[in-house]
Amino acid sequence: MSFSLNQHNMEQLLVLEMSGKILSDGDLETAKASLDKITNWNIVMDLSNLTHSNSSGIAFMIKTLTRSRINNGDVAMVKPNAQLAKLFEITKMHEVFSIYDSLEEAKKHFNK
Repeated sequence: MSFSLNQHNMEQLLVLEMSGKILSDGDLETAKASLDKITNWNIVMDLSNLTHSNSSGIAFMIKTLTRSRINNGDVAMVKPNAQLAKLFEITKMHEVFSIYDSLEEAKKHFNK
């Protein structure tokens, strides 16, 4: 299964649904191009269908967070699987990102 990124607006949020596996920088070409088109920088990354990520995926997530904060927004992550949760712990990403078990919890993050 290759990587795909779908996006849709939900209330005042942009939801990025990430699916498949991020195995190389090439998997992210379309996703990187989509960052240039974003106008709503309050982003929820739905990771429920992302099965694997390497350092390229982590770099993309950090880049998205950086651009979001530059544009007065934020990024929350939803539903990483056990493997991704362990990767986030090892890389300390769980200290950088707000990570939630549901989309409803992530929505509350932006309503604070």
